[in-house]
Amino acid sequence: MIDRRPLQKFTYGMYIVSAKDGDRMNGQLSNTVFQVASEPPIISVCVNRQNVTHGMIARSGRFSVSILDITAPMELISVFGFRHGGEYDKFNAVPYRMLVSGAPIVTLHTNGFVEARVMASVEAATHTVFLGEVVDSGVFNEEASMTYEHYRRVLKGFTPKSAPTFSPAHAWAKEPVAVSGPPSSQEA
Repeated sequence: MIDRRPLQKFTYGMYIVSAKDGDRMNGQLSNTVFQVASEPPIISVCVNRQNVTHGMIARSGRFSVSILDITAPMELISVFGFRHGGEYDKFNAVPYRMLVSGAPIVTLHTNGFVEARVMASVEAATHTVFLGEVVDSGVFNEEASMTYEHYRRVLKGFTPKSAPTFSPAHAWAKEPVAVSGPPSSQEA
């Protein structure tokens, strides 16, 4: 039997991975984003194939990553981590702006963003790992980035069944609530 506790010891950040396909956009919480190469800058994201965001990335060939900062409340995390994009307009609940590719980025409780063009993808059981060349990026503030450990220990967050880090010992989070903040911006 595999002891999953060591897998919980890996260090992870907390991100919102988003995409736009036609006139629809969606985003999801992720802890599996990392830099693969520096020249050209390449990142990877891992997305469950059943998630709405997965199909949008696969069809559009683009994705964005909003980097959550340490001030992000559970309410924001719940919108992107525990709501289904096919049933709920996640970006209606938070301030955001559109990037040139059309992919949205969350602008509240994030310290930066990265936009990437898909170069390749690899299927891994229930997930797809997308490799993306960075085409745009920026820093919003100098707040510390949120870690998965902070999410679990301080915010008492849970892991959904669709996450690559799910363990049967984890339960689902409570129902998400609305996030307050400045109104959304749809500037290009």
